Amino acid sequence: MSVPSTSKPTREEQRRHAILRATWRLISERGYHNVRVSDIAHEVGTSTGTVHYYFPGKDDVLDQALTISFEQAFARQHDALLPLDDARDRLIRLIELQVPDSPEVHGEWSVWLQFWNESVLRPELRDRNHETYEQWRDLVRRITLRGQRQGVFKQINTEEFVAHFTALLDRLAIQVMADSPVVSAASMRALLLAWVRRELFVSPGYEPPWRTGRNRRRR
Repeated sequence: MSVPSTSKPTREEQRRHAILRATWRLISERGYHNVRVSDIAHEVGTSTGTVHYYFPGKDDVLDQALTISFEQAFARQHDALLPLDDARDRLIRLIELQVPDSPEVHGEWSVWLQFWNESVLRPELRDRNHETYEQWRDLVRRITLRGQRQGVFKQINTEEFVAHFTALLDRLAIQVMADSPVVSAASMRALLLAWVRRELFVSPGYEPPWRTGRNRRRR
């Protein structure tokens, strides 16, 4: 898991980041095809020329909005998962972090879904989609292998588990995002936790320390 940079950004980097944050927010709220460069400029309080200076075309902004969405998610995951030693705690926390029950996570899923849709129609976006999705799969893979080394996860086929887990999480999140009457954020969380306990945990009844008051933070 990569560690977020701690160096102080330059003024230019701050302006670029502000444009990306505004783009991410507008796309997540309005939809990619309903956002114009002038909307982005207005949101940031700058000119369309300044936006074009950093991003020549709207497609460039979409690609970078995906990047910042992914970076936000990984920064949040890094901060939450790194202190946890037990792989079961890491996987449970990861599930909780991916449930779209907060404005930030809901926005990230919105941008993700729109990018997936664009990737279906535009082949030039597919390599970027494959690259970022493989990073997500690799995170799940490393947690799974960690748990198998610790003896708390079953010695099942890791790649099959990663494929099933990511597919199940995606399908449930899509239903939550679409405001399904049968899948809520709470039921998404419960279904995923029940599934990983049944399929992966050596002790299915295990509960993480933040639910029991125990301290299992990384030494």
